[in-house]
Amino acid sequence: MRQIWLISTAVLSSSVISTSVIASDFIDKSSVELTARNFYFDRDYQEQSAYPAAKDWTQGFILKANSGYTEGKVGLGLDILAMAGFKLYANDHDAGTGNLPRDATTNKAASSYGKVGVTAKAKMSETELKVGTLLPMNPVLVASPARLLPQTYEGISLRSKDLKNFDLQAAYIDKVKHRDSTNWENIKISGVNGRFKAAETDGLYYAGGFYNYSPALRLGLFYLNVNDLYDQATAGFSYKWDIDPRTKLSTYFHYYRSRDEGSAKAGVVDNDLYHAHLELKRDNHKFIFGTFQHHGDTAFPYLSGGETGLLIDTWPGEFLNAKEKVYSYRYEYDFKDYVPGLRFMTRYTRGSNIYAPNLGGTNLKEDELDFDLGYTVQTGWLKNLGLRARYAIYDNNMLSTANIKPVNETRINIDYTWKFK
Repeated sequence: MRQIWLISTAVLSSSVISTSVIASDFIDKSSVELTARNFYFDRDYQEQSAYPAAKDWTQGFILKANSGYTEGKVGLGLDILAMAGFKLYANDHDAGTGNLPRDATTNKAASSYGKVGVTAKAKMSETELKVGTLLPMNPVLVASPARLLPQTYEGISLRSKDLKNFDLQAAYIDKVKHRDSTNWENIKISGVNGRFKAAETDGLYYAGGFYNYSPALRLGLFYLNVNDLYDQATAGFSYKWDIDPRTKLSTYFHYYRSRDEGSAKAGVVDNDLYHAHLELKRDNHKFIFGTFQHHGDTAFPYLSGGETGLLIDTWPGEFLNAKEKVYSYRYEYDFKDYVPGLRFMTRYTRGSNIYAPNLGGTNLKEDELDFDLGYTVQTGWLKNLGLRARYAIYDNNMLSTANIKPVNETRINIDYTWKFK
């Protein structure tokens, strides 16, 4: 299948080059931006482990150059994503964080690395086809942006908004380039905590979309098939209610059904997840309640090296174990009336009833307390410079053989984006 991507990309790219001279929108509606990201990551393990911590300090650069479209009934374009990461500090005695490639034998972190993604695109009316490097972001597949450089996928995607109030999406994907890797790799299921057998697939596809029934109500339906590993269907809705000019309520509910598929190379997959999210905003305050209710014989499946499309966004922990009951309480405050650009968040998440006999029991528990303080410069020559500090305390009563261990975690980011066009 890799030859298909190369040939398709070459054909579309050559078409773009041959017609861009006479296509003003190709240039006029293009965008170029460069993000500089400084990232300190320190995950300090609180129990005996092969490594005392997962720690490094890195500098990254992410260049996004997106063209507009050529003129005509079918517009053609080209996007380029160029990334580079540099080691400022890392040692061989700490585990990898996902920010730098590490040698599998010596554990030595790379001094620098880079990667380039190219995406050819074609658009007719409000339907867009992309071939090459993809950054999916939907309820069943997420290209993780949570480290120095983002995770990317390789494939073909189609997105259409031609039908009124519909946002339809579909894709076929057969390779992944992880956040700390420069190579295209086969897609694998996450085997965290020994939940599933180590297994990979030769490809996946998804299809689905959203329907805006009204300005307040949005419906969603998606299906994901990871060949010979698992499939996953999800359906749900979000509803926004303006209680009064100062108070807004947002609700979100999704049901996920996950089962093993084909030859089931990862073993049995049997999970039903009910996910609810309630958000109340009044003036500068925001209160959020979220829950996961896992049913079935296994944990919730997702892909190795990535994230899920779920809304409980914890950091060291992920709260996706078999039969687990999860409750999350979050508070945010915007200091815009006193210090514009300053925001604070704290969150407590607790999971119980975890079924994991291989990790010590059938009624295990875990919890996580998070703090997040961010500031964006509002004026002057440093306008839009982002500063963010996060601290998490995660604990569980699982055996020491668990991959996810009790930790105290610190993350500090300094991000700045130059927009050249």
